[in-house]
Amino acid sequence: MTVFYKDDATELRSGDCLDPVAGLASLADRSVDIFITDPPYSEHVHRNHWVGQSFPRGRAGKIESFSRAKELGFAALDSSVRIAAAAEMARLVRRWVLVFSDLESAHLWRSDLESVGLEWVRTGIWHKLDSAPQFTGDRPAGSCEAITICHPPGRKRWNGGGHHAFWEHAVVINVRGSHRVHTAEKPLALMRELVRLFSDPGETIVDPFAGFCTTLRAAKDLDRRSLGWELQEKYLEPSVRRLGQAVLWKTPKQGTLVGNTEVRSEEHTSELQ
Repeated sequence: MTVFYKDDATELRSGDCLDPVAGLASLADRSVDIFITDPPYSEHVHRNHWVGQSFPRGRAGKIESFSRAKELGFAALDSSVRIAAAAEMARLVRRWVLVFSDLESAHLWRSDLESVGLEWVRTGIWHKLDSAPQFTGDRPAGSCEAITICHPPGRKRWNGGGHHAFWEHAVVINVRGSHRVHTAEKPLALMRELVRLFSDPGETIVDPFAGFCTTLRAAKDLDRRSLGWELQEKYLEPSVRRLGQAVLWKTPKQGTLVGNTEVRSEEHTSELQ
């Protein structure tokens, strides 16, 4: 395991976050303020993942969908990894733990995080605007992911006031002239919002399953410190380029909002349940 990128506030390590020497185990107890992470999906999602494109047909401009099975490009989440990651997050965290998952797996994350001493606070929802239709047409399509929100016992604080645990952002998908790097890439605008709501400037955010480093990029934009691990080498070089870019977005108190738009496109991914 090596440090693949590092600056004054951001560090990306290549390798397994559960490595007993250089992974989460290398960090001191209660040394992390916030975990915001998007681990691999469950076996159910991998088994039923399809991709399709919507396109006009004929003079009437009807929209039809084409679909095909497609590998996500990374392994499904093993229960032993989920359990071990939950234990490390509980040992390290001072404040919030936010974990993305498919809706069907949210109860597993809740159970594992509660079993190691964290309190379940809420299961949030990311409503995926422009998400895929149900390609079979024989049942409703899914359009949401869960965010399991936990905290150590005791007083809790966030920056959202009475805001609901419900966030609407467009999915990040390929379109002409734009390229999605990670098959499960989260919208940068969504991650900025979560960083702003659940942490304060100067705090440390950790993402053990960094992917294309959207969490780390959002943390950097909002003057938080961050640390991430990524196991797949193909995402490291693109992530380094992304993290090395100048900060282009600030909170209203810090400056003007810039570039807070996510790409929407014609290509969608979906579960074929």
